[in-house]
Amino acid sequence: MISALLLGNAGVAPDAVAADYTASVHTMAAVAQLAPGVAPQSVRSRDDVDEWMLDKLPIVRHAASHTTEIFDLLDVSNDTRAALRALLIAHYN
Repeated sequence: MISALLLGNAGVAPDAVAADYTASVHTMAAVAQLAPGVAPQSVRSRDDVDEWMLDKLPIVRHAASHTTEIFDLLDVSNDTRAALRALLIAHYN
């Protein structure tokens, strides 16, 4: 959700944020997950991932489209919002 907020703050369209999230989740789900001390997680099918994301994508879109309201609730200053936006945009220019 932090990424959705940062991208929304930078002006990225909520549907583009959701598409990026979807691509990332599909990529991660296609790789066997191995972490020390954790049981291995198997590769997930595309259908399993799509079903899992049904209730997640609306949250991602909401975060990206309501960034101002969420940052207000979190008491993120306008200066911080502008600095975050500038850092993200400068990276891609």
